[in-house]
Amino acid sequence: MEVLRSYVVRVYRQEAEGVAGVVESVETGNLSPFRSSDELWATLSRPLSSRRSQPSNIPGQHDGE
Repeated sequence: MEVLRSYVVRVYRQEAEGVAGVVESVETGNLSPFRSSDELWATLSRPLSSRRSQPSNIPGQHDGE
């Protein structure tokens, strides 16, 4: 049986060249940045265990947020 996964997708920039933002797994809290629609799709398509956890350089976020 396929397990349903939930995500929060934050888009920080949307320009003619593409989008940039971060995907957060609701289940684990892991964050994965993306810099294009292809990277966003790749992030949503891969298994949870291969995702990066808490990247330090997320566009649009600063210390204390």
